[in-house]
Amino acid sequence: MNTTCMLKSTNDRTDRTAEIEAKLKENGYCMLDSGVFYVSGINMPANSTLMGMNGATRVILTPEKENGYAIKLDSFCTVRDLTVDGSFDEIPHPDAVGERHGLLFRHTATTKEWGLEPRNSTVSNCVIRYFSGGGITCTDTGYYLNCILAVSNCHILNCGAGVNITHLSEYHDFTNVVCTENLYGCINNGGNNTFNACSFSANEIGFMIDNRDGKSPNNSHGTVMGCSFNHCGDNKGIAILLYGANCGHVFTGCQVFFGKIIIEDSVSIIFNALNFGRQTGIDVKGGGPVMFSNCAFREAEDTPVTVTQNNALTFTNCYTRDGAVFAP
Repeated sequence: MNTTCMLKSTNDRTDRTAEIEAKLKENGYCMLDSGVFYVSGINMPANSTLMGMNGATRVILTPEKENGYAIKLDSFCTVRDLTVDGSFDEIPHPDAVGERHGLLFRHTATTKEWGLEPRNSTVSNCVIRYFSGGGITCTDTGYYLNCILAVSNCHILNCGAGVNITHLSEYHDFTNVVCTENLYGCINNGGNNTFNACSFSANEIGFMIDNRDGKSPNNSHGTVMGCSFNHCGDNKGIAILLYGANCGHVFTGCQVFFGKIIIEDSVSIIFNALNFGRQTGIDVKGGGPVMFSNCAFREAEDTPVTVTQNNALTFTNCYTRDGAVFAP
């Protein structure tokens, strides 16, 4: 191992940001040894890698920073094998999404400018905790296929939003990401984003798209595959919440137990091959086609369906566990 690229922990409140950034700039690589590293916001240069020793390495955003981020990625960056915290001590999720973020992937794209930076970056094998904003936040990265963040094998908890994707942020990919005990498991206000084998269970709200203000013209038209939305809001919360998702969205091969699905003013929403358990009501208001197909329901009484001002809600090849057709 190249020890010139390694930093040792002082295990105190010293701000190590400048030292880490210097290693990244000089070598393109910085490995943090076990211990605690307080930072005020690491700005990674392009083509750099920041890594640690998994749970033995804690990067903590200094409490003096009321907003900002612990780590900001640029183009072709890699962050892996770290614990990234917004506090030294355990704290619960906030009551509203704030402005302290764990990992930030940001540009300045507008509806007229798609954004060409930052380019593809990756995050893997990280634990991210105790941020009022997003554990991982992607904002204004644009519509460009090569401006994506790929995240895998991470656990995000006690944040305002486990994953926080704002408008004008597309093509990000999340695989084996567990978001638990957050206010929102995921806020997905971008488009074309993909979630594979993720867990959005045990959050107040599991997964949300919110385009009520019309400021997310590229919302939805993404895919959620093999994900779980269980035990939301102390078993009385919302598993999936869609407001104004007017570009379509696909949920396939997922599981919903103890959490409602609420869909308002949304169109072309597809639920295919889902398994529904207890306390999983479905509310649809306004909008256009909402399609459930090849889904299994525990009992009809477990999933009450309420429809208001929508004549395009359909259930096809859906059954309860006793073999009865589910046709509310």
